[in-house]
Amino acid sequence: MFIDESGDTGVSSIRSSERGGSSEYFAMGAVVMQPATMTLARKLMDQLQHDFGKQKRWKHATNLNHSQKLHFCKSLSKLHVRFFGLISYKPTLGDYAEDIDWEPDKFYNKCAKYLLERVGAYIRQIDLSLSEPRIVFEERNHNYDAMIRYMSCVKENPIYQQSKSLDVINPFGITKKSKREEDLLRVADMVSHAIYSCVNKTPENFGITEPRYLRELAPRFAANPKGHVLGTGLKPIHDIKDMALDPEILQALSGLRAKPMPTR
Repeated sequence: MFIDESGDTGVSSIRSSERGGSSEYFAMGAVVMQPATMTLARKLMDQLQHDFGKQKRWKHATNLNHSQKLHFCKSLSKLHVRFFGLISYKPTLGDYAEDIDWEPDKFYNKCAKYLLERVGAYIRQIDLSLSEPRIVFEERNHNYDAMIRYMSCVKENPIYQQSKSLDVINPFGITKKSKREEDLLRVADMVSHAIYSCVNKTPENFGITEPRYLRELAPRFAANPKGHVLGTGLKPIHDIKDMALDPEILQALSGLRAKPMPTR
Protein backbone atom coordinates (compact mmCIF):
# COMPACT_ATOMS: atom_id res chain seq x y z
CA MET A 1 0.00 0.00 0.00
CA PHE A 2 1.50 3.31 -1.13
CA ILE A 3 0.16 6.60 0.23
CA ASP A 4 0.69 10.23 -0.76
CA GLU A 5 -1.17 13.49 -0.26
CA SER A 6 -2.09 16.75 -1.98
CA GLY A 7 -2.81 20.08 -0.37
CA ASP A 8 -1.53 21.46 2.93
CA THR A 9 -1.91 20.01 6.40
CA GLY A 10 -2.09 23.38 8.15
CA VAL A 11 -5.40 24.03 9.93
CA SER A 12 -4.79 27.26 11.86
CA SER A 13 -5.04 29.69 8.95
CA ILE A 14 -7.07 28.69 5.91
CA ARG A 15 -6.57 30.39 2.56
CA SER A 16 -9.40 32.50 1.14
CA SER A 17 -9.88 35.06 -1.61
CA GLU A 18 -9.01 37.79 0.89
CA ARG A 19 -5.96 36.24 2.58
CA GLY A 20 -3.24 33.66 2.21
CA GLY A 21 -2.83 30.51 4.24
CA SER A 22 -3.16 26.74 3.96
CA SER A 23 -5.34 25.09 1.36
CA GLU A 24 -9.06 24.75 2.09
CA TYR A 25 -8.98 21.10 1.07
CA PHE A 26 -6.64 18.24 1.86
CA ALA A 27 -6.57 14.95 -0.05
CA MET A 28 -4.87 11.61 0.41
CA GLY A 29 -4.54 8.87 -2.15
CA ALA A 30 -3.53 5.23 -1.84
CA VAL A 31 -2.90 2.32 -4.16
CA VAL A 32 -2.98 -1.30 -3.01
CA MET A 33 -1.42 -3.99 -5.17
CA GLN A 34 -0.05 -7.50 -5.05
CA PRO A 35 3.70 -8.14 -5.66
CA ALA A 36 3.10 -9.39 -9.21
CA THR A 37 1.27 -6.19 -10.08
CA MET A 38 4.08 -4.14 -8.55
CA THR A 39 6.43 -5.58 -11.18
CA LEU A 40 4.02 -4.61 -13.97
CA ALA A 41 3.55 -1.16 -12.44
CA ARG A 42 7.29 -0.52 -12.38
CA LYS A 43 7.51 -1.47 -16.05
CA LEU A 44 4.63 0.91 -16.77
CA MET A 45 6.43 3.75 -15.02
CA ASP A 46 9.49 3.11 -17.21
CA GLN A 47 7.31 3.12 -20.33
CA LEU A 48 5.61 6.37 -19.31
CA GLN A 49 9.00 7.94 -18.72
CA HIS A 50 9.82 7.09 -22.33
CA ASP A 51 6.42 8.22 -23.62
CA PHE A 52 6.75 11.60 -21.91
CA GLY A 53 10.29 12.11 -23.18
CA LYS A 54 11.56 13.07 -19.75
CA GLN A 55 15.24 12.66 -18.92
CA LYS A 56 14.66 12.72 -15.16
CA ARG A 57 11.98 10.96 -13.13
CA TRP A 58 9.09 13.31 -12.44
CA LYS A 59 8.31 13.44 -8.73
CA HIS A 60 4.82 14.88 -8.72
CA ALA A 61 1.80 14.82 -10.99
CA THR A 62 2.08 18.62 -11.06
CA ASN A 63 5.26 18.12 -13.14
CA LEU A 64 3.11 16.69 -15.96
CA ASN A 65 0.90 18.52 -18.40
CA HIS A 66 -2.82 17.83 -18.81
CA SER A 67 -2.48 15.28 -21.60
CA GLN A 68 0.31 13.43 -19.80
CA LYS A 69 -1.81 13.19 -16.64
CA LEU A 70 -4.71 11.74 -18.62
CA HIS A 71 -2.43 9.22 -20.30
CA PHE A 72 -0.99 8.32 -16.88
CA CYS A 73 -4.48 7.78 -15.42
CA LYS A 74 -5.72 5.75 -18.39
CA SER A 75 -2.66 3.53 -18.13
CA LEU A 76 -3.07 3.04 -14.39
CA SER A 77 -6.71 2.03 -14.82
CA LYS A 78 -5.53 -1.05 -16.74
CA LEU A 79 -3.51 -2.40 -13.81
CA HIS A 80 -4.93 -4.94 -11.36
CA VAL A 81 -4.92 -2.54 -8.39
CA ARG A 82 -7.33 -0.87 -6.02
CA PHE A 83 -7.29 2.85 -5.31
CA PHE A 84 -8.50 4.57 -2.16
CA GLY A 85 -8.85 8.24 -1.38
CA LEU A 86 -9.90 10.77 1.20
CA ILE A 87 -10.80 14.43 1.05
CA SER A 88 -11.21 16.89 3.90
CA TYR A 89 -12.74 20.37 3.77
CA LYS A 90 -10.98 22.17 6.62
CA PRO A 91 -13.63 24.83 7.33
CA THR A 92 -15.81 21.99 8.64
CA LEU A 93 -13.25 20.92 11.27
CA GLY A 94 -14.90 23.13 13.88
CA ASP A 95 -13.97 22.29 17.47
CA TYR A 96 -11.74 19.41 16.35
CA ALA A 97 -9.05 21.85 15.17
CA GLU A 98 -8.99 23.36 18.64
CA ASP A 99 -9.03 19.93 20.27
CA ILE A 100 -5.78 19.02 18.48
CA ASP A 101 -4.23 22.41 19.30
CA TRP A 102 -4.14 23.26 15.60
CA GLU A 103 -1.31 20.74 15.07
CA PRO A 104 -0.87 19.71 11.40
CA ASP A 105 0.66 16.33 12.35
CA LYS A 106 -2.43 15.34 14.34
CA PHE A 107 -4.69 16.36 11.48
CA TYR A 108 -2.56 14.31 9.06
CA ASN A 109 -2.66 11.28 11.36
CA LYS A 110 -6.44 11.51 11.68
CA CYS A 111 -6.84 11.59 7.91
CA ALA A 112 -4.43 8.66 7.54
CA LYS A 113 -6.51 6.71 10.07
CA TYR A 114 -9.67 7.29 8.04
CA LEU A 115 -7.87 6.14 4.90
CA LEU A 116 -6.50 2.97 6.53
CA GLU A 117 -9.96 2.20 7.90
CA ARG A 118 -11.28 2.21 4.34
CA VAL A 119 -8.55 -0.18 3.21
CA GLY A 120 -9.09 -2.42 6.23
CA ALA A 121 -12.84 -2.57 5.61
CA TYR A 122 -12.24 -3.51 1.99
CA ILE A 123 -9.81 -6.30 2.91
CA ARG A 124 -12.22 -7.68 5.51
CA GLN A 125 -14.96 -7.92 2.91
CA ILE A 126 -12.72 -9.45 0.25
CA ASP A 127 -10.69 -12.05 2.12
CA LEU A 128 -9.65 -12.05 5.76
CA SER A 129 -6.87 -14.51 4.94
CA LEU A 130 -4.98 -11.84 2.99
CA SER A 131 -1.70 -10.84 4.58
CA GLU A 132 -1.38 -7.48 6.31
CA PRO A 133 -0.43 -4.87 3.74
CA ARG A 134 3.01 -3.30 3.89
CA ILE A 135 2.29 0.42 4.17
CA VAL A 136 4.59 3.00 2.59
CA PHE A 137 4.00 6.73 3.07
CA GLU A 138 5.90 9.28 1.04
CA GLU A 139 8.46 10.72 3.40
CA ARG A 140 7.68 14.19 4.66
CA ASN A 141 8.51 16.29 7.70
CA HIS A 142 6.34 14.25 10.03
CA ASN A 143 6.59 12.33 13.31
CA TYR A 144 5.91 8.80 12.08
CA ASP A 145 6.59 7.26 15.49
CA ALA A 146 3.69 9.30 16.87
CA MET A 147 1.55 8.15 13.95
CA ILE A 148 2.31 4.50 14.67
CA ARG A 149 1.51 4.94 18.36
CA TYR A 150 -1.75 6.67 17.48
CA MET A 151 -2.80 3.96 15.01
CA SER A 152 -1.89 1.24 17.51
CA CYS A 153 -3.97 2.90 20.21
CA VAL A 154 -7.02 3.21 17.95
CA LYS A 155 -6.62 -0.40 16.79
CA GLU A 156 -6.43 -1.74 20.35
CA ASN A 157 -9.26 0.43 21.67
CA PRO A 158 -11.63 1.24 18.79
CA ILE A 159 -14.24 3.74 19.95
CA TYR A 160 -16.11 3.82 16.67
CA GLN A 161 -17.37 0.88 14.65
CA GLN A 162 -15.38 1.82 11.55
CA SER A 163 -12.10 1.66 13.50
CA LYS A 164 -12.57 -2.08 14.05
CA SER A 165 -11.48 -2.55 10.43
CA LEU A 166 -7.95 -1.69 11.55
CA ASP A 167 -7.68 -5.24 12.90
CA VAL A 168 -6.27 -6.25 9.50
CA ILE A 169 -3.77 -3.39 9.50
CA ASN A 170 -0.41 -3.58 11.25
CA PRO A 171 0.61 -0.07 12.36
CA PHE A 172 4.15 -1.32 12.89
CA GLY A 173 4.24 -2.13 9.19
CA ILE A 174 4.18 1.59 8.39
CA THR A 175 7.34 2.86 6.72
CA LYS A 176 8.32 6.05 4.94
CA LYS A 177 10.27 6.45 1.71
CA SER A 178 11.03 9.17 -0.79
CA LYS A 179 9.93 8.90 -4.41
CA ARG A 180 13.59 8.44 -5.28
CA GLU A 181 13.62 5.32 -3.08
CA GLU A 182 10.20 4.01 -4.13
CA ASP A 183 9.03 4.69 -7.66
CA LEU A 184 5.46 3.48 -7.06
CA LEU A 185 4.76 6.37 -4.72
CA ARG A 186 4.23 8.33 -7.92
CA VAL A 187 1.10 6.25 -8.49
CA ALA A 188 -0.30 7.27 -5.09
CA ASP A 189 0.69 10.84 -5.90
CA MET A 190 -1.41 10.72 -9.08
CA VAL A 191 -4.38 9.36 -7.12
CA SER A 192 -4.22 12.15 -4.54
CA HIS A 193 -3.68 14.74 -7.27
CA ALA A 194 -6.72 13.44 -9.17
CA ILE A 195 -8.87 13.89 -6.07
CA TYR A 196 -7.41 17.29 -5.23
CA SER A 197 -7.88 18.54 -8.79
CA CYS A 198 -11.63 18.22 -8.25
CA VAL A 199 -11.57 20.94 -5.59
CA ASN A 200 -8.40 22.96 -6.06
CA LYS A 201 -9.09 26.52 -7.16
CA THR A 202 -6.19 28.92 -7.64
CA PRO A 203 -5.48 32.04 -9.70
CA GLU A 204 -3.16 29.85 -11.79
CA ASN A 205 -5.98 27.53 -12.87
CA PHE A 206 -8.51 30.40 -13.02
CA GLY A 207 -10.61 28.67 -10.38
CA ILE A 208 -11.39 25.82 -12.75
CA THR A 209 -11.60 22.37 -11.19
CA GLU A 210 -10.78 19.18 -13.11
CA PRO A 211 -12.61 15.89 -12.36
CA ARG A 212 -11.49 13.99 -15.45
CA TYR A 213 -8.37 12.48 -13.89
CA LEU A 214 -10.48 10.94 -11.16
CA ARG A 215 -13.03 9.68 -13.66
CA GLU A 216 -10.28 7.87 -15.54
CA LEU A 217 -9.07 6.20 -12.32
CA ALA A 218 -12.57 5.40 -11.02
CA PRO A 219 -12.83 1.85 -12.49
CA ARG A 220 -10.00 0.74 -10.20
CA PHE A 221 -11.24 2.39 -7.02
CA ALA A 222 -12.63 0.23 -4.25
CA ALA A 223 -16.42 0.17 -4.45
CA ASN A 224 -19.45 -1.33 -2.79
CA PRO A 225 -21.24 -4.33 -4.35
CA LYS A 226 -23.17 -1.99 -6.64
CA GLY A 227 -20.01 -0.31 -7.88
CA HIS A 228 -20.43 2.99 -6.02
CA VAL A 229 -17.04 4.51 -5.17
CA LEU A 230 -18.13 7.32 -2.84
CA GLY A 231 -18.19 6.16 0.76
CA THR A 232 -16.18 3.01 0.06
CA GLY A 233 -13.07 3.80 -1.95
CA LEU A 234 -13.39 7.56 -1.60
CA LYS A 235 -14.18 8.99 1.82
CA PRO A 236 -15.30 12.60 2.31
CA ILE A 237 -14.91 13.99 5.82
CA HIS A 238 -17.59 13.80 6.88
CA ASP A 239 -20.53 14.53 4.61
CA ILE A 240 -20.15 15.22 0.90
CA LYS A 241 -22.98 17.79 1.13
CA ASP A 242 -21.00 19.91 3.60
CA MET A 243 -17.87 20.22 1.47
CA ALA A 244 -18.83 23.35 -0.50
CA LEU A 245 -18.36 21.57 -3.81
CA ASP A 246 -19.38 23.02 -7.14
CA PRO A 247 -22.61 21.34 -8.30
CA GLU A 248 -20.89 19.61 -11.21
CA ILE A 249 -18.16 18.25 -8.91
CA LEU A 250 -20.71 16.99 -6.39
CA GLN A 251 -22.46 15.22 -9.24
CA ALA A 252 -19.18 13.84 -10.59
CA LEU A 253 -18.07 12.41 -7.25
CA SER A 254 -21.49 10.98 -6.48
CA GLY A 255 -21.55 9.35 -9.90
CA LEU A 256 -18.16 7.64 -9.74
CA ARG A 257 -18.47 3.95 -10.57
CA ALA A 258 -15.98 1.09 -10.37
CA LYS A 259 -15.96 -2.58 -11.06
CA PRO A 260 -18.17 -4.12 -8.33
CA MET A 261 -16.39 -5.51 -5.32
CA PRO A 262 -16.38 -9.30 -5.20
CA THR A 263 -17.96 -10.94 -2.17
CA ARG A 264 -16.57 -13.78 -0.09
